[in-house]
Amino acid sequence: MLLGAAVLLVGLWKGGPPAVLEAQTNGTTPGALRSYSTVTSIGVEWDLAGDADHDAMATVEYRVAASPAWRAALPLVRVDDNGYNMLAGSVLFLSPNTTYEVRLTLADPDGGTDQQTVTVATRPLPAMPTSGRTFHVAPGSGGGDGSSLNPFRGIAAAEAVAQPGDIVLVHGGSYGGRITFTRAGTAGNYVAWKGAGDGEALFAGIDVSASYVWLEGLTIRDQPYALMSKNAPTAVVISRCSFFNNHYSIYLQRGGSYWYIADNTIVGDTPYSTESLDGEGIELNGYSVPSYGHTVAHNRISNVADGISNGTYNIDVFGNDIFDTSDDGFEGDPGGPNIRVWGNRIHNAAHNGISYQPQTGSPWYILRNQLVGFMEAPFKFRTTERSVIAHNTIVMWGQMFSVNDAHLLRSIVKNNLWVSVSGGRIWDFGSAVKDWRADFNNDGFDWGSSTTPFRYGGVLYSSLFSFGAASGLDLQGRQINHATCFSTFNVPGPAPVPIPAQNLTLKPGCNAVDAGVVLPNINDGFAGAAPDLGAYELGLSPILYGPRSTDIPSAPTNFRISE
Repeated sequence: MLLGAAVLLVGLWKGGPPAVLEAQTNGTTPGALRSYSTVTSIGVEWDLAGDADHDAMATVEYRVAASPAWRAALPLVRVDDNGYNMLAGSVLFLSPNTTYEVRLTLADPDGGTDQQTVTVATRPLPAMPTSGRTFHVAPGSGGGDGSSLNPFRGIAAAEAVAQPGDIVLVHGGSYGGRITFTRAGTAGNYVAWKGAGDGEALFAGIDVSASYVWLEGLTIRDQPYALMSKNAPTAVVISRCSFFNNHYSIYLQRGGSYWYIADNTIVGDTPYSTESLDGEGIELNGYSVPSYGHTVAHNRISNVADGISNGTYNIDVFGNDIFDTSDDGFEGDPGGPNIRVWGNRIHNAAHNGISYQPQTGSPWYILRNQLVGFMEAPFKFRTTERSVIAHNTIVMWGQMFSVNDAHLLRSIVKNNLWVSVSGGRIWDFGSAVKDWRADFNNDGFDWGSSTTPFRYGGVLYSSLFSFGAASGLDLQGRQINHATCFSTFNVPGPAPVPIPAQNLTLKPGCNAVDAGVVLPNINDGFAGAAPDLGAYELGLSPILYGPRSTDIPSAPTNFRISE
């Protein structure tokens, strides 16, 4: 034993470990495999031992269970940070309430192969009960039989009789002090409280302490905390409610799981001009309590500090219209693996568009967002790991980032448009250079009159070609001209100049059209010879931001692909 140890030490001292030790270090042994889902996504995490050189990879295929054809998705992302050593990732834009098979094929050139197939069902899209009773409630303090002619007086009277599957129509008027909803529904049979449509159903604060509660068409005004969770309830629906002049509008103060928060209007009490860090629109609260599995979709949010603040892991945020926020548009802190932020429009955040402070697990997916007009930067990089940043349209007036640009080198960055309206440096990586984590290509850039749009390894570069030659990054990238590329482009000045709501769609003939790389499961179904750069595909319907005009649809139609 001592002799063997001595030989090993000599081998290490003379230029590296012996072959057997290298195989143990760089080869990969697969470990535990975890999977989970939301309404439209599936996430997986596959633990590894070894792979010190980070060259293990796992391809991903998926199909509706028992169907004949497999479809490709993006490979899993290699993660080695914050206590994780794994491959992890998501399959996105799936149909709700559908069972899928996901096939993962692992290979490491240093040794280690495996193939695993997991069967995972997406969660059902919430549906209003259809087989229960219908009651009526009006403001008051007791009495009534719940009929339309003699409604219950007050929420407490209605709660005393409500059962899973019941719908309580909440008639116009003020319901007094803070209300706690305590009567739980069951999976597929919510206890539903829905505005009757005969006037504003006004509440002075709501607490939700029961699972499978559905709140729709209610209004909360002028509260420090408008709606809060208690007892970590699961599968709560907050739909088409209005929140006006509250400091925190929706706050999962005691955590929760699988909430569906969609099509709400939130106008807070914190003007953009205050640059305040306090007072959120939707706070999923992943710091002190578990908060996971949520879908936050098609809300319109303004006059708050952060538009949406993140939970713990496995969360979808899409279709939201977020503007005039005094801090950040989406605060990803402190999210872990499989946070998915796609198809959102974020304008005029006083500080940053999307915050990484901290990112406690990865990957995050930042896809097809329109990010325009921030006093600091489109991304606040403080503590980061890995993200897939693809197909975003990102517009600043001058320099793109204010701090920590080099954190971008930890991500997969493809098919984005990076535009400086007045001319400015796009990426300033300082003295940093790439490592195994950086994978950049097929981005489009407009740096205007800037003569040094890139800094890499301590050297300034005057062109994309010279930057690419030095770094090996974005070798298929291209320079564009915002003045001729966009069908609408109204960015009248640097933040805090307001940016009007608009969709920065491309014009035919722009060299960003058909300039992207195919990213399976991300840009399937593109309209031309290749995917377009940026958030929008020419020839396809534009993304719908904010509340939808009809009932919750069957799927996020702007991102549907054939299955």
